[in-house]
Amino acid sequence: MMFTIEEFKESDQSNTKAFVLSIQNEEFGLGFSDNEQPDLLNIGKFYRNGKFWLAKYDDELVGTIGLQILDSTNAVLRKMFVKQNYRGKQKGIAHSLFDTLKTFAMSKDINLIWLDTPGCAKASHRFYEKIGFIKTERMYLPKSYTFPDRESLIYRLSIDYEFKKDITNEKV
Repeated sequence: MMFTIEEFKESDQSNTKAFVLSIQNEEFGLGFSDNEQPDLLNIGKFYRNGKFWLAKYDDELVGTIGLQILDSTNAVLRKMFVKQNYRGKQKGIAHSLFDTLKTFAMSKDINLIWLDTPGCAKASHRFYEKIGFIKTERMYLPKSYTFPDRESLIYRLSIDYEFKKDITNEKV
């Protein structure tokens, strides 16, 4: 069976929180608590202006991604995780999650997508750079951007207006 990308439902709350904390703390040893991450305490409420998606393989949660909209032009990619044995280009889960997020961001006329990622997550850095994110400095972050600082690197993706036009086939 193939994987599916689904919108988060309230019934997914506890499983999603456990999934994210497991990857953060067991795989990467970051020592995060759910209290440091307000989005994990009530995913549906936190992402109400954006969206949160789950990748499932035979009903098993294998990936997550969320888009927090900050204002009319800025959003934050949050909680992009794929279970270790489901990673890789051949599986396509990370790309599908990101494509889902990017399509939604474009539908909301978002121009910049920001993210922070732990400095130790080297494979994640390569993935983000391959899909167009550029490493940047914290001083450029929108004032409303908050994150738990664990030696994080900051990245941004500009969604080019011409690219958006090509993708959506709309007149500009």
